[in-house]
Amino acid sequence: MGDLTTSGWTDADIERLLAPVARELAAPTSLSPLPYDLNAGVPDRASLPWRELAEAAARALEADPGGALTYGGTLGYEPLRAWIAERNAAETGLELNSSWVTLTSGSAHAIDNIAATFTAPGDVVVTGAPTYPGAIRTFRARGAEIVTVPQDGDGLEMGPLASALEAQRAAGRSVKLIYVVANYDNPTGATLPEERRIELARLAAEYRALIVEDDAYTGIDLDGPPPTSLFQIMGGEGILRVGTFSKTIATGLRSAWILATPRVIQALTYMRFDNGASPFVQRMIFEYLKTGAYDPHVARLQGIYRERRDAAVSALRERCDSFVTFEVPRGGFFLWLRLREGLEARALARAATEVGVAITPGQMYYAYEGGERNVRLVFSALPPEQLHDAITQLGRACAAARVTP
Repeated sequence: MGDLTTSGWTDADIERLLAPVARELAAPTSLSPLPYDLNAGVPDRASLPWRELAEAAARALEADPGGALTYGGTLGYEPLRAWIAERNAAETGLELNSSWVTLTSGSAHAIDNIAATFTAPGDVVVTGAPTYPGAIRTFRARGAEIVTVPQDGDGLEMGPLASALEAQRAAGRSVKLIYVVANYDNPTGATLPEERRIELARLAAEYRALIVEDDAYTGIDLDGPPPTSLFQIMGGEGILRVGTFSKTIATGLRSAWILATPRVIQALTYMRFDNGASPFVQRMIFEYLKTGAYDPHVARLQGIYRERRDAAVSALRERCDSFVTFEVPRGGFFLWLRLREGLEARALARAATEVGVAITPGQMYYAYEGGERNVRLVFSALPPEQLHDAITQLGRACAAARVTP
């Protein structure tokens, strides 16, 4: 046999074998090594309920080690599914049970499961502009054509949405999915008002498009509860609601769910090839939920993030008022900054890097062009005093990056 350690594989060899879409997708966002990370939408580390989870993990293993450590099936652990269904039934007033729920490995996996089940190459998916870049990457990876609709300070605009749907119908094409983050949008922080939710539900029904209601930030309510969910407005029909424990318990759990009619849930399971998400994690979460610690924990998180949002808003007004404008979000992790004249997003991001601050240029959140005058700022990960320092440095970066006529 020849020397297998000198096979001569080059980067060009790998490039030749890549699927075409792998060359087209934008790079994913990631944690930054810089001293001040205002880039990654991650929870506060100090508030992670690790002791309670460790105890819950031990109980899950002791109760049924075989069940926790072997395949659990594509639908997921039934008692946790039932808990999620009961929770949503109490919120919406709908009659729901565990057959309405499938568990996934995080909400990104949930979105991919939906895209794999309902879209084929060339199918149309409508998203906001801007929107969550993970959704853009997922729909593109599945071959969908993305049609964008502008967002304003209240989220997805209904007039342009109606026009986009009608234009697709006139072209002889149907829209498969409408993707929306109705509560505390990523990246804008916007919350869709109830009247827009009602109109969105009407349009989706008229044009027979499924709504994907990404609820990743629900629970991080900083100014009271959000408006009635799209899922409730639609009576659970024609909609898939994606929820997650990432923001309210821990991102590292990679545990989320899809809520939809049993027929839709059945279709989703046919496009699962992973033998299900981790049964150990699901059982651990359920043991934690059974203690009653979840709601008090979420209430504590709301206090933490409210303080951080307010600290970031105060620092921006003090240090960056001449450089940016923004709306104060009602929840979630994000501030969407609009840059004043003379500033451009990528140039500002480079200048911010020079002073130790990581921010995300707005172009990352657009399927096509846009975002040159926007920056997403994350306030969830840093305590108030560090947020003040980071935004002070950001103000210096703005001054350095601004181009005067």
